[in-house]
Amino acid sequence: MSDARATPDPQADSAFGTMVALTDTVAPWAIRVAATLRLADLIAPDGASADTILKGLEAAGESVHPEAVRRLLRYLASLGVFDHDGPAGLYRPTRLSELMREDSPVSMRDWWLLDGAMCRLDRTPVLMLDAVRTGEPVYERLFGRDVWTDLAGSPPLAASFEKAMAHKTRISLDSIIEAVDWRALGDVVDVGGGHGLLLEAVLRVSPEARGIVFDTPAGVATARAHLAGSPVAGRTGFVEGDFFAAWPTGADTYILMNVLHNWSDDDAVAVLRRGAEALGSTGRLLVIETIVGGAGDQRSLARLDIMMLLFCGGKERSLPQYEELAARAGLTVAGSHPTSFGLAILELRPAGSP
Repeated sequence: MSDARATPDPQADSAFGTMVALTDTVAPWAIRVAATLRLADLIAPDGASADTILKGLEAAGESVHPEAVRRLLRYLASLGVFDHDGPAGLYRPTRLSELMREDSPVSMRDWWLLDGAMCRLDRTPVLMLDAVRTGEPVYERLFGRDVWTDLAGSPPLAASFEKAMAHKTRISLDSIIEAVDWRALGDVVDVGGGHGLLLEAVLRVSPEARGIVFDTPAGVATARAHLAGSPVAGRTGFVEGDFFAAWPTGADTYILMNVLHNWSDDDAVAVLRRGAEALGSTGRLLVIETIVGGAGDQRSLARLDIMMLLFCGGKERSLPQYEELAARAGLTVAGSHPTSFGLAILELRPAGSP
């Protein structure tokens, strides 16, 4: 008679643990709740008790269940978001919780706010099966409007989206500036420039250049506010518009950062054709994107590619795919400059130019 007891299978146990971790939905939302309640801001560098944190929530006007908050704190400590000193009963900050602090220079709090734009995007995977079956974005099915109409119709949502994108730009700026000799620039236009962070960085290392932020009225207002006190303010102009319509002309260099991946191939070609019109015969367009198969984190890029499908119908692309889009728009990829951050700067010029 055989022994009915199963023989332990270490590989199966490991696979099970991996799949449980991959399919976990509790940790992501616990972190978002913590960011929304500003729990990290309520914990002093030397720590805070649960009672102190609860008093801080009460002072901030938050209506919470005390026992539920204690359970949430204990769970977050198990994840390493906070340290918990059991004997002292104190929760202490960590490198992870620093990312949730409002006043931190590395803060990513806007990415996790439950009422922010990024959290709306993060809800779209619940309809992933529909997107896989149709190849179409599902954002509108959840929220009643496509993502760009939704952002345009809600200033608070648009502001939260811009802040999240500004953080993404800020942490990649040094690598972008190091990858290209920006000192050789003449006048430059940052198309869809948002806060103006990239244009500001470029003008700082290009003392003879002048620049323009070309964006929607909301984007231009944000850039004006950011650049008003900048040392490069006197060399910066602003033009309101739509990158699907005519671009400002007469510049030597145009920059298009993290724009094309938001759009389908046909829409991306439409944007590039507007760029080709503005370039004339001698200008250049610098497209800054992460490249499939390039130097960037390909696992993160694969995740982002799925998210682009879900919320806007865009996609991440390989270098040959960008070369194909450029050719359709009458442009050619004249060079590719990798950055240490994992982005690539593609230099596009009019087809047939020297």
